[in-house]
Amino acid sequence: MIRRFNFTGRRKIPRSRLSIFHYATPDGVPAFDAALDLASLALPPESKIFIEAYRRNYLRRFACGTVAQPRWPRGQTLDGLDALSFVLFRVKVVDGRGRILAAADRILPRRSEEEEAGKRYLLPVEFADLGNVIWRLDLEGEWPSLLLNSRIDPIREIARADESFRALVYPEVVRQILHHIVIVEDHTDPDTDPDDWMSLWLRFALSLMGRKALPPSGGDDQVVLDKGRWIDDAVDAFCASQHVVERFVQHHQADD
Repeated sequence: MIRRFNFTGRRKIPRSRLSIFHYATPDGVPAFDAALDLASLALPPESKIFIEAYRRNYLRRFACGTVAQPRWPRGQTLDGLDALSFVLFRVKVVDGRGRILAAADRILPRRSEEEEAGKRYLLPVEFADLGNVIWRLDLEGEWPSLLLNSRIDPIREIARADESFRALVYPEVVRQILHHIVIVEDHTDPDTDPDDWMSLWLRFALSLMGRKALPPSGGDDQVVLDKGRWIDDAVDAFCASQHVVERFVQHHQADD
């Protein structure tokens, strides 16, 4: 049984202090390395450190020593997960009474050595048997993810490099995500929580649009229309930033 902790008075661990690298071992088993810099938080040295890996109904907790004597995981396997599974992490520093002193949640790990430590990528990709559907956006978990049909052998390379796929799929993914955030969830404040995925996506859209103001929250007809126009502008800005039309045309001209 996993013990429940008291969250009262906890501090947030800056993501710049975290480094988690998720990878597959040569045997195809998912594993991770982790390290934290907790020196600036002035936490009691005897406080215990825990790292949790989770996704949907999956949860594994790892004891990582104390603030004074940490034992950071190296090559720690994640039994019960597929090597390609999307997984999130959380970190907790806990005192002797089970009270959380500091924490960080919804940590997206690096998936390659080239990624910068602490870098946030917004759309993890997962592979699943989707039957006759090529792709689907999953908005039911802790973080949105793009599901690709594992029945299609070259789907990974298609999603990475095929200009037709990128031009036709990714703008629609952006549209669905922003519609869910702005209209379904009525979330229009990008500064609510710097680590919340909805706020991160709003800030991403605003960065593409030159900080164009979001419509106010609300569900009356005019506000919903304004939200729809804002989403249209955000998708257009995304397409412009990716040169979607030019790359799509060049790709098909090369095939002629």
